Amino acid sequence: MRIFFVIVLFLICVGAGRSDSLTAEKKTQVTVHEADDYHTRWSPDGKSILFTSRRSGSEGIWRIGWPDGKPVAIETGMKGDHHISWSPDGSEIAFDARSSDGPPGLWIIPAAGGTPRPLETAGVPSFQPSWSPDGEWMAYASYRSGNCDIWIVPVQQGEAVQLTSNEATDHHPSWSPDGREILFSSDRNGDFDIWKVPVNGGDAVCVWDGPELDDHPYCSPDGKTLAFITRDSTESVLWLMSLESGASIPLIRGKEISWPSWSPDGTMIGYTSREKDNSDIWVIEIPNR
Repeated sequence: MRIFFVIVLFLICVGAGRSDSLTAEKKTQVTVHEADDYHTRWSPDGKSILFTSRRSGSEGIWRIGWPDGKPVAIETGMKGDHHISWSPDGSEIAFDARSSDGPPGLWIIPAAGGTPRPLETAGVPSFQPSWSPDGEWMAYASYRSGNCDIWIVPVQQGEAVQLTSNEATDHHPSWSPDGREILFSSDRNGDFDIWKVPVNGGDAVCVWDGPELDDHPYCSPDGKTLAFITRDSTESVLWLMSLESGASIPLIRGKEISWPSWSPDGTMIGYTSREKDNSDIWVIEIPNR
């Protein structure tokens, strides 16, 4: 049974940007388990949520129906099914894992389960896949150049393309809905901030420069709003920022919030939070959308 919490939070923007206050009305706990559930990713049809969990004793991929359903494991036979991404049509899932004791690489498996196939042209070590909106490319982070940079690779056939080249760590890529840019987190300014880089080449631009650890950027389906996480030693905050004006609002605060994922209709965000003893999957409704 879902656990519903009705909350009314009058959240005033702090940090970078200015905006009006926002009222967050309802959040829902989606998973309840003594193991940690994390890496939330909403299905393209909005009917299920993909996540990673240690509930079977080791890291694996799971799916739960929305708004009602029971967690179902997607068996891969791999080691460390960690970061995950849906194909735009919902038929396949990309993930990073090891087939043996070697470095991690990118793999693709049918959403219904089956035999994973390697995305060999991505190279190794590679991780954190993110499927492009048109289904033709995969963005990911990789150490194949010596540093942790952002790359893209054709899903079917072709060579990988390096988008960033920096001594800092660039990671956790996600696509803009129009497929023209990659959002990512980087510590090239001394701490982790939110950046973007054009897919067709060009310099990376800082989108959000905060004093805390800023991570896990994820665009709304209409491309107007960016969800991301900030974290310091005391709390985590899930932010919403207008990509047009730069105005930003803290949507919700909590313990170890991470991995925001917009619902396909843009009215809800799935995320991970250690609000209780364990890390679970939650969903929050976005007011005025």
